[in-house]
Amino acid sequence: MSPHPESTDVVPDPQVVTRLLRQQAPHLAGLPVRVSPASGSSNWVFRLGDALAVRLPRTDGYVTDLLKEIRWLPHVAPHVATPVPEVIATGEAGEAFPRPWAVVSWLPGEPPPPVLDEAQQARFATSLGAFVQSLHAVDTAGAPGGAEHWGYRCGEPVTDQIDAWADEAATDLADLFDPARVREAWRRVRSVPPATHPPCWVHTDLSAENVLAHPDGRLAGVIDFGGLGVGDRSVDLLYAWSLLDARARDLLRDASGADEGTWARARAWAFVGPGLLTVADYRHSMPARTRRLTAMVEAVAAEVGVRLR
Repeated sequence: MSPHPESTDVVPDPQVVTRLLRQQAPHLAGLPVRVSPASGSSNWVFRLGDALAVRLPRTDGYVTDLLKEIRWLPHVAPHVATPVPEVIATGEAGEAFPRPWAVVSWLPGEPPPPVLDEAQQARFATSLGAFVQSLHAVDTAGAPGGAEHWGYRCGEPVTDQIDAWADEAATDLADLFDPARVREAWRRVRSVPPATHPPCWVHTDLSAENVLAHPDGRLAGVIDFGGLGVGDRSVDLLYAWSLLDARARDLLRDASGADEGTWARARAWAFVGPGLLTVADYRHSMPARTRRLTAMVEAVAAEVGVRLR
C-alpha cells in the first residue's frame, strides 16, 4: 500500500533539470541530461553525464525520504561492505521545481536478472548478506527515530491489524490465489517472536529495484536509501524470498548473521507486507513488480507447505 500517491502537478523533463542545475549547481550544468529508466515510484531519476544522477521527489510526501538520504548517507557509506550513492550536490525548491532535489553518484551495475544460476545466486546471497551485516553494525548514535515499514514498527509481533490486512488481501486477490489457502499460509507464518536485538540501521527496501549486481552475481551496489532508519534487522531480509531460491536464502541467512527469530519475522512480513499488500496495490500499475512479488508470496507459502493456487 503506497503511502505517497503519485502527484500529477509537476512532471520534470531534461530541460527542467538543466534549468535547475544552471540556477543552483552551475558547475554541473554543462553535463548532458537524459531520462533514466531507473526512475521508481518515489523519485524521478535523470542521468547527468556518465557518472551522476539527479533525483527529484514525485510528491511532497517523498521529500522527507530524500532529505533523510542527504543527511544520513554520508554517515552510513564509509562503514558498509558495498558501494552506495554519494551525495554530490543538493538543490532547493523553486520556480522550476517545487521540492528539494539532489545530485548523487551513479553506481555501475544492473538489477539482478530474473534467473541466476546456482553460482551467481550463491555470490549474490553472500555479498548481500555481508552488506546487510555491515549496515546493521553501523553506530546508531544520533540516528533518527525508529523505522516504520508498511504501517508497523519493525520488530513487533504480528498485530490484529496485520491479521486484518492479510484477511482482506486474501479476498482482494481471489482471482490470483485461493483465499482459504492464503489464510492457511498466513496462519502458519504469523506466529513470530518479538525482536531481542537492539534496534539497528536498516535500509528497509532491499528489493530487486534497489540492488545492483555484477555479471557474476556479486552485489555491485545498493541504492534508494529513502526508507533508511533504525529498527529491527528482519526488515532487510524479507526480499530473500523474491531474489533467491531456497539454497541461496540459507546462504543469505548465514552471511547476514540472522538468528531464527529474525528470519521468522522476515518471512512473515515478506508474505503479508511487500507480498500480498503490495501485489494488491500495484497489480495494475506495475506488472513487473507484481510478477516478482506474486512469486515471492508463493515461495513463502511453499516453504510452509501450502500451494496457493
